[in-house]
Amino acid sequence: MKINSIWRFIYLASFREAIIARKITLLLFLFFTASVLRAQTQVLQSGVYRVDSIETQNGLEHKTKIKIKGSTTDVAVLSMHSSTLEPGKTNHPPRVLMDREELIIVKEGPITITINDTSKILTTGSITLIEAGDFQSFHNESDKVVSYYVLGFKSVTPVNVIRGTANGGSLMKDWNELVIKKTIKGESRPVFDKPTSMFERLEVHSTMLNAHEDSHPSHKHRAEEIMLVLKGDITMHIEQENYKASAGSIILVRPDIAHNLTNTGNESCLYYAIKWYNSDTN
Repeated sequence: MKINSIWRFIYLASFREAIIARKITLLLFLFFTASVLRAQTQVLQSGVYRVDSIETQNGLEHKTKIKIKGSTTDVAVLSMHSSTLEPGKTNHPPRVLMDREELIIVKEGPITITINDTSKILTTGSITLIEAGDFQSFHNESDKVVSYYVLGFKSVTPVNVIRGTANGGSLMKDWNELVIKKTIKGESRPVFDKPTSMFERLEVHSTMLNAHEDSHPSHKHRAEEIMLVLKGDITMHIEQENYKASAGSIILVRPDIAHNLTNTGNESCLYYAIKWYNSDTN
């Protein structure tokens, strides 16, 4: 009888330990899940973000993919990353995104982009707007690796495919097609300024700024803005902070934040400026 009682005690003790272990595991799982969800929905602050980098391992260089994802005042989900595509490869079969639109900026081309039934070969620096509801696919027909930046936008306002279609829909702009406007500090290339499926107005242009020049005096505006640096070294001034940025940097400026930038390199710098507007945006 004593032996049975001892074994029963050992069994119950083990059972209780198993339950405690399971509870601890469950708590850790819930904590980890909550942490992941918070990370996925983090509010992105004004500053400089890197979406690609080079690491050195055993004397060899390796590209590291970094994806930034979060929310802003006017964007429920803003995602930013860079991708590469091997010779002869396609990124994926034609697919359609109904809940967001994307801007594709070619880092190293040429690359063939297909939207619905239209294909176009785009060179380095070119830009593509893919609106919600349109099929998309990328193909590398060259004999070298190509790369591109992807900016994804899901607005806090409902998607409006009809509005986007009525205002020209998706578009593909090769760098060599963009009209050059000379300025006293360099040059500007307007890309588009129009309503889209996500925004009442989306404005994009590129700027080439001469060495040691300021973009403009420090200023602020209600519209949120992204600047994607394609070439050169700059210092971004955001409120009282100064941030170094170079090719591969994405700069986010939230509403009503004073900002401007300086070309701190000895050569011209090049960047895209992207601003989005909704009904309450000035």
